[in-house]
Amino acid sequence: GAKSEGVITGRELETLDAAMRQSLAVGQTVLVYVMDPEDRNGNIVLSLSRAKEEKDWRTAEALLASQEVYTGPIAGFNKGGLIVKIGNVRGFIPASQLSAARRRRSEGETPEQKWSRMVGETTQVKVIEVDRSRNRLILSERAAVKESREAQKDRLLSEIKVGEVRKGHVISLAEFGAFVDIGGADGLVHLSELSWKRVNHPNEILKVGQEVEVVVLNVDRERKRIGL
Repeated sequence: GAKSEGVITGRELETLDAAMRQSLAVGQTVLVYVMDPEDRNGNIVLSLSRAKEEKDWRTAEALLASQEVYTGPIAGFNKGGLIVKIGNVRGFIPASQLSAARRRRSEGETPEQKWSRMVGETTQVKVIEVDRSRNRLILSERAAVKESREAQKDRLLSEIKVGEVRKGHVISLAEFGAFVDIGGADGLVHLSELSWKRVNHPNEILKVGQEVEVVVLNVDRERKRIGL
């Protein structure tokens, strides 16, 4: 809609992936970014890739504002954590923002040992920081998992019944008992309910990550607590 036509340079076209180049057709409407309103030849210089990047940054900003959960594959890793792309923009999940379940799987000394087997897996994240000037997009798997677990917990609390037997795994130990995840919510097995014999501390008979079978003793739906 300007006085002269906009131009996407041959150099930029060469940087686009083959599928995108082949998809371009006369008459097609495309989103472009104005790189230069007028070059020395009087042309408006445009960019397809920069427009796509701009769109991806705007998506990230919208996700930050709405706090909506984003689902995508793990695209890579570095020494500090995992990489998840929102479009073409690389988002970073620091190790401190990974879910507890993923941190438990990150065994090894080197980043390769810790993270490489997770590349390609699908994860859910929330955007917690966007700084375009520093090309910085920070994501949190922990925050997304927390929201998901809250929804799972509400559903489980509405369904679970006293007397049911459930399988779960130990997620933490305290002096007064063990917390067991029974598929979306965790319940407490009090020290006195761990064994028929005397137990001074749960670590005498249990370890974190161990699979156990438990019976539901009580459900407090108002306080969202489950006794196992």
